[in-house]
Amino acid sequence: MWLHDILDIFRTLRLADVLDITVMAVLLYCVLLWFKQTKAAFVARGIFIFAMVYVVAQQAGMYLTTWMFQGFFAFFVIALVVIFQEELRSFFERLALWSLRRSPHALKTKTEVEIVVRAAGELARGRIGALIVVRGRDPLERHIDGGEDLGGRLSGPLLMSLFDPHSIGHDGAVVIEGSQVVQFGAHLPLSKEFEQLSGVGTRHAAALGLSERTDALCLVVSEERGVISLARDGAIVSVKNLGALEDQLTAFLEAKAPLQGKTGWWRDALRRHAAEKVSALVISLALWLVFVQGFSPSSAVFQVPVEVRTHPENLHVAAVHPAKVKVTLKGLKRDLRLLNPLGLKVWVDLEGAEVGTTAVVISEENLRIPGPLQLDDLDPSVVEFEITKPPNRSTRNRPFLGRVIPEAPEPSAEALPDYPADAPPEE
Repeated sequence: MWLHDILDIFRTLRLADVLDITVMAVLLYCVLLWFKQTKAAFVARGIFIFAMVYVVAQQAGMYLTTWMFQGFFAFFVIALVVIFQEELRSFFERLALWSLRRSPHALKTKTEVEIVVRAAGELARGRIGALIVVRGRDPLERHIDGGEDLGGRLSGPLLMSLFDPHSIGHDGAVVIEGSQVVQFGAHLPLSKEFEQLSGVGTRHAAALGLSERTDALCLVVSEERGVISLARDGAIVSVKNLGALEDQLTAFLEAKAPLQGKTGWWRDALRRHAAEKVSALVISLALWLVFVQGFSPSSAVFQVPVEVRTHPENLHVAAVHPAKVKVTLKGLKRDLRLLNPLGLKVWVDLEGAEVGTTAVVISEENLRIPGPLQLDDLDPSVVEFEITKPPNRSTRNRPFLGRVIPEAPEPSAEALPDYPADAPPEE
């Protein structure tokens, strides 16, 4: 597709087309973020490479490659569903809940962030083990077992009392949503990433396990070392000091919901994941140009050769006028692009034809057209065939394997003796 063709398409864009591209870009952005935040990023690269090869092959008319990729993608999608069923379930769960959520669950003010940071510092200095879950946008109910509902307002003394070694449920996790402590003593799924869990305890495994399944931020305080760690998006790291903890907690909360009292949040929202947003828009636009434009009606002209299927008995087809017929097919642009012109033939049956010029009317019955396409025009609609007898095979044209005896020349008049008319011949 040339540049001027693309510009012509953009000039005729409808509002529905703009909405179509926008919706697809949003969905692709979600998929790209999902690939980025899970361990399926390498799969995304592979899919992108295969998709680019498929698009190039389709546009270049590489019919065998296009056909093979179409069959491959069918099995590839099934394999992805089987391998990444848990990740896909979480993705569609997030997608469904986005439309139902009324308000963000993350902390709303800097004061609440400071409360969590101060409490974590006191717990670390006292070597008191703790596990705090700050909910993002994903639901946690499916991944949490046990625990007690609380619904108390977030405060430093409340967190210290919940993790006191003498209190009930101090070994479990505390779940924070907004400005509320909604649950304590909760049990989280354990991670199996043993490389990241080397030298740490069960709290770290639980924090990492929940971060692998949701977008929550899990804060862990080690009672043996007094070190604060953060688990997010399937990775767990230690925090050097309380300032770094506040920065990371603030960045996480701003990614989930803008903090109240902070100006220019919309600029940060635009800059955040800018590469994924641009990529989603470009991919959506490319898909629309390749596939959606292919659903618009169009027509194409092909020069199709005329071939004789059944020859007349003991006769010879000396010439065909014209040798090719201009065939106009109509249908969807996508089907016209995938059509292999080499497979188009005009077949004619000349059984019973006689010597001379035979005119045959060409119709759709003489063409083998793929199902989605329709015949629009034939030019010319009549083809003439010159039919002759086979050439005679005389002895002049046959090889002769023998000695040729030359004929004796007739004697000339000068060579004959001049006898008088009444003289008798000599004996």
